[in-house]
Amino acid sequence: MSSIKSGAPMGNKVVIPVNDAAVDDSAQIIQAIRAGRVDAFVIEEREGHAVYTLANADLPYSTLVHSMQQGAAMVNCTGHVIYCNPSLAELLGTTGEAMVGRRFDEVITSEDRPAFQTLLDELQNGPCEGEFRLCRFGNSSIPARLSLTTLHRDKSVMGVLVSDLTSEKSYADLASRIQSLQDEERKKIARELHDSVGQLLTALAMNISRLQKEGTNSASASADLLSDCGVMVDQVSREIRTISHLLHPPLLDVAGLSSAIRWYVDGFSHRSKIEVDLQIDSDLGRLPAEIEITLFRVVQECLTNVYRHSGSNFCSISVRRARQRLFMQIRDTGHGMSKRVDGEIPAGVGLRGMQERLRRLGGTLQIHSNENGTTVRVEVPLTEQFEPQSSK
Repeated sequence: MSSIKSGAPMGNKVVIPVNDAAVDDSAQIIQAIRAGRVDAFVIEEREGHAVYTLANADLPYSTLVHSMQQGAAMVNCTGHVIYCNPSLAELLGTTGEAMVGRRFDEVITSEDRPAFQTLLDELQNGPCEGEFRLCRFGNSSIPARLSLTTLHRDKSVMGVLVSDLTSEKSYADLASRIQSLQDEERKKIARELHDSVGQLLTALAMNISRLQKEGTNSASASADLLSDCGVMVDQVSREIRTISHLLHPPLLDVAGLSSAIRWYVDGFSHRSKIEVDLQIDSDLGRLPAEIEITLFRVVQECLTNVYRHSGSNFCSISVRRARQRLFMQIRDTGHGMSKRVDGEIPAGVGLRGMQERLRRLGGTLQIHSNENGTTVRVEVPLTEQFEPQSSK
């Protein structure tokens, strides 16, 4: 059996040393391949050493991926599978032998095939990836991320890496569900604070005011105490009003997203002393409630992160509508977010939940961060059923 041995730097990239033990760590190697940091493999064969570039690496590719837990396949220029590793076969509920000779796009659900064809077109410009639903034998489907790369210099063979997203999607669905429940609970608590506690405080303030008027001839100390009580009641009332509005701003229901964001940004700047440059299209209008509450929560989450983590004293927010899409950008000038070893930016539970809620709306949330600051970009489609209505 061939094994892959150590190599040396080639140009600006490297040859990854791989042996039988290293196959267990193949996920790291695959990350390097995806990132374009691998040029070649050196194969030890009976005839000696053979060097395979990644553009001509069908043998080391299949050798590498056969034992890995991630699904993988090789597809020829006609779109037919010429190799399927055991992990992918198990994921699809079939065998490697049954997959060979089959068109790979047949495992993509019919709804996602146009998007998969678009990804194939992008492959002409270099490695690419996307998320699709795959058909399993037995009429079920699973969410997966496909990473495509060319294995032959003439682009006649394509390598496909398949990552099962079932657990990730389940977690994202749970996070989205939790946030939806939180929104409902926040709305309920805000209403109760306003309707019950707020009314009690109002009654208490009226009683104190009456005592102050009737007790003008009482001792000076008692009058001062009543005055202090009145001040504290006013302060508590303002605090409860602020908390109630933060939990669920009534402006969001009454006046829409634009007014709610302006109100929140004004309060945030006052409390945090962070300058916020806010730009919102004047003709944004009213949007469906689910879109408005989701975008408002994105603003809340991002500004909270700016205050807690960025170290920035300035940020900007822009919300604009172009044709049938809504765009939002939130940018700070802080020290940026730390990255994982693979170069990805880890999103917290809050942002991951927002990403899933936006995905349900057909939208996206992307995070870009470096030493000069962090930018969050949101895009949401506005279909005919989501056509904005004029604010009243």
